[in-house]
Amino acid sequence: MRSAEFKPDVQSMSEGAFVAPDRPVQVIRPVSSASEIIVGGMRSLIQSAGLLRSMTVTHLKMRYRYSFLGWFWALLQPVVLMVLYTLIFSRLVRYSDNSSPYTLFVFAGLIPWTFCSTSISTAAAGMLNHRSLMATVYFPREIVPISFVIASIDPAIAFTVLSSMMLYYSISIPWTIFLIIPIFGILAILVISICLVVSSLQVRIRDVSVALPLLLQVLVFTAPIVYPASAVPAAVQSLYWYNPFAILVQSFRETVIGGSVPLAGDMVYCTVTAVVCFLISYLIFKKIEPTIVDDM
Repeated sequence: MRSAEFKPDVQSMSEGAFVAPDRPVQVIRPVSSASEIIVGGMRSLIQSAGLLRSMTVTHLKMRYRYSFLGWFWALLQPVVLMVLYTLIFSRLVRYSDNSSPYTLFVFAGLIPWTFCSTSISTAAAGMLNHRSLMATVYFPREIVPISFVIASIDPAIAFTVLSSMMLYYSISIPWTIFLIIPIFGILAILVISICLVVSSLQVRIRDVSVALPLLLQVLVFTAPIVYPASAVPAAVQSLYWYNPFAILVQSFRETVIGGSVPLAGDMVYCTVTAVVCFLISYLIFKKIEPTIVDDM
């Protein structure tokens, strides 16, 4: 990425070359600091908000356009996983929470995780699928992965099913349900951070897209989704809660089903971690951005 400075008063650029005073001369210099890269990139991203909105709407329209089940696929994935995990783990995992059924417990954990896995997988593939567009016209390349994250509205569909399940099990919907908005906001920043790194690296290292499904299957067990947090051995409990995804999944479940307010310290920690991860990943992405089209 480069910064530009206009000098309309330059009369000559080389020996014998004359430039009219009314014609601006663009002097291109390399950006010297990470702050300039981030600030300049964010300014360009804000100016391209209309393109981001249009690309997100296009993803939503095209996502299930030619499938027979359509948007039912957004609901089918967490429901099928819920059934499988319930059949396999309900008797293997020591589930001590008697306030809610294990089926409801698992489905509440799958909603934020489905958002993460869907966003990461679609954003990684989307960068390669937009090569022709990026080779034709310039726009901030980070718009591509970010638009896929915004278009991942599967949790909104699955949440309606979760509410129906709570009513079926005679569990009242608490007022703390509104707290899922900041929880998902923090989660979205973390997911965007991962998508920026994954989508940019796989342009050069195609093994990333091949290994991604396996990595996501492994990471599902790093958060209390199919097992309660109490099942984690005491020796690794302190290390376990350094994982912001584990905190956010647990907070989402307790907010919706348990009706409890997340700890302020946990939310501050997750927010700071998400912002730091975003700044680092955004810097990495902008460093790789100039050669993305050439490496595809």
